[in-house]
Parts: sequence; structure tokens; C-alpha cells
Amino acid sequence: MTVEFVCEKCDRDVLVRLDENPDTRVCQHCQDSAPLSLSTSMAKGEKVDRCLVCDRIRFYVQKDFNPKLGIIIFAIGVIFSYHTYLISLVIATIIDFILYKVLGTVTICYHCRAIYRGFEEDPNHHGFDHELALSLVEQEESKAGEATAGAGPPLAGNEAAQ
Repeated sequence: MTVEFVCEKCDRDVLVRLDENPDTRVCQHCQDSAPLSLSTSMAKGEKVDRCLVCDRIRFYVQKDFNPKLGIIIFAIGVIFSYHTYLISLVIATIIDFILYKVLGTVTICYHCRAIYRGFEEDPNHHGFDHELALSLVEQEESKAGEATAGAGPPLAGNEAAQ
């Protein structure tokens, strides 16, 4: 079981193996650490029910596959399709189908994009929902706007010095 996320301090990818050290997460680059508190379900390797990085509960699932590689496979199929009488497209489709069947799924947090591998797939988590993602962004922006609205207008000129 692993969780992969971006470190808040150094903005680099961090991979934490929850089997080895389930109590803390440590960035391998800047050595920043934070405590982890696994839920009962996650400690057993079952479903992801709460993000260990941002403590949110909204997730989506997708195949554990780099989309750029998929695009490259089909681009090669398209490039050679004229010369191979579309056989290269059929081969690219077969490769895509095999990868779809063989590869597992990952659970991803909508808020911080932390990637969870090695957990059971939760039937309540579906593919990426653009409307849900947009509504979560709007909620965050409205919370941030409310927090800054209480601070009052910025002081100008001599008022700031006093």
C-alpha cells in the first residue's frame, strides 16, 4: 500500500509506503515530516475513506496508467496506419485493450491529487467528475474569499506606517 503526493514545502513528488511506516510521512527530498493517522479501513488495506495528506473525503478512480504513454501508442498507430493499411491502428487498439484489462486502478483525492495504490476499489468512488471537481474548487475559493473579507481593506500610504 502506497500513497504518492506532492510535498507542500519543496513541490516534489513523495512516495510513502504505508506497509513500512504507517505512523509518519517523510519527504525524501526536504525531510519534511507529518504524522499519519490511518483509518481502520485503510490500515487493513481496504477502502480509502479519508485522504492522509489533506484530510478530505472526495475521491475518484482511474486506471494506473500514464495517459501520455497511451497517446504515444495511438499516435504511432495513426502515423503508420497509411503504410500498414490500418493494421497498426488495430495493433494499438489491442495493446490498449490488454493494458486496460491487466492494469489495476488507483484512487485519487480530488483536492490534493494524492494517489493511493494497493487498496480495494470503493464502489462509491467513480471516474473523474468534472462538475464535482469544479464545485469543490468553487467551494474552496468561496472559503478563501470569506477568510480574506474579514481582514478589511489594505491600508494605504501614511495609514500603514502608523
